[in-house]
Amino acid sequence: MVHLLADDAGMTVYIGCPDLLGGEDGRMVLADFYHEVLGWHRYDAYGTFFLSRSPKFRIGFDDDGWSDQRPPRWPDPEHPQQIHFDIAVQDLDAAGTRVTAAGAALLQDNADHRVYADPAGHPLCLYPDPSGAATEPTVARLVYDCFSPRSLARFYERFVGVQERLADSPERVVIDLDEDGLPNLAFQHAQFPAPRWPDPAYPAQLHIDYRFTIDHEIPHFQTPAAKAAMARAEELGAIHLQNAVYADPAGHPFCF
Repeated sequence: MVHLLADDAGMTVYIGCPDLLGGEDGRMVLADFYHEVLGWHRYDAYGTFFLSRSPKFRIGFDDDGWSDQRPPRWPDPEHPQQIHFDIAVQDLDAAGTRVTAAGAALLQDNADHRVYADPAGHPLCLYPDPSGAATEPTVARLVYDCFSPRSLARFYERFVGVQERLADSPERVVIDLDEDGLPNLAFQHAQFPAPRWPDPAYPAQLHIDYRFTIDHEIPHFQTPAAKAAMARAEELGAIHLQNAVYADPAGHPFCF
């Protein structure tokens, strides 16, 4: 089944940023960091910094989701990560040198992957590309922490409109969006305080803006396709929080 995301700007991942990092604008520091790590095009639109690999997928940087009360401190469950990137690389050692030079801190060195923290503490994982074909780092998966991976995977399969699973166990599920321009979605078991957007004591850290249609004449959330996606999300168990902001059944906020 082909996913339902729009042909243009189908998904934007927003990373929560503190106001300042090392005395500089936190959004700019993180935008610079991920630009160095991924090599993606960087630009500024309406006061927000973005990185883009393709029209389908981009990363934005803002303060929504960040909280100085509970910044990410992986693997401390009281300061959870919520969502993180799995980045596929050609050479793990060379990529590790690259991310630490950009400002990352090594958190854990495993046999098949390494865990780093970006300058704000958001964890990210580096994995060798199993195909061996990667010429540049690629965000292979968006990984959601949740109590029940299979339950949350079922929500996103029906919400996004896909059925193929690349991994399926009680501890970890990966669903295939089957498009080079988009990361797959993964869900792993974890126990932690769930996000309660916009409560700063229970921050979201990262959130995703989904686009199911493109119409430059009206706001996306007012288009028929977006309204249908909102209704579908609520039928599947999402909670309407505010305007075009919803929370999935595990509490992760997402937008239209």
